[in-house]
Amino acid sequence: MNPDWQLYRKNPELSLEILKTDADLALTFVRTATLLSDLDAIAQNVRRARRAYDYITEKLAELCLAGSDINDLDSKLVVLRSRLEELGEHF
Repeated sequence: MNPDWQLYRKNPELSLEILKTDADLALTFVRTATLLSDLDAIAQNVRRARRAYDYITEKLAELCLAGSDINDLDSKLVVLRSRLEELGEHF
């Protein structure tokens, strides 16, 4: 586990905000991938978005948060997963 994450886990609200920011960044990678024509650049952006998705879902499972606290992040993850699937990712 990343030592920095251990510090963030002590403050679940901060951790949630960080994960939301990570999700926004991943969605940016996906949007960028859909605008590119260079196959290598597309693949790189898809890999980055998928790595972020996997990281976020892993870390989210470690946090003890109420359902209403994570609704926004869950919504972003649903969109992110759908867009990644559209780009050929398999879950």
